Amino acid sequence: MPRYALLPYETEEAFTGLSPQEMQAVIQRYHRWTKKVAGKGKLVAGHKLADGEGRLLRGSGDAMQVTDGPFSESKEILGGLWIVEADDFEGAVELAADCPHLEFGALSIRRVE
Repeated sequence: MPRYALLPYETEEAFTGLSPQEMQAVIQRYHRWTKKVAGKGKLVAGHKLADGEGRLLRGSGDAMQVTDGPFSESKEILGGLWIVEADDFEGAVELAADCPHLEFGALSIRRVE
């Protein structure tokens, strides 16, 4: 069955202003949604990316540069990923339609080869 990456993007401000209790409630919504998709047998993997950590590589060989990042010079930050199985894009959209992330940002759906 085809696999699709669901890539959640948000702005740096998406979760600002939430109290710790509100943030915990949001996290629980993500957990419930992920568990629901898993319960349908459609979840392959799901991971939140660590905030503010990473390395950005450019070039190769002796010309390769390694810098901290990526940072949010862009307007949107990639926050994690889910890999799901669906018959087609429409099926992947259907799985993602009630993802709580849509209240805070956007989901990009890409077919995994």
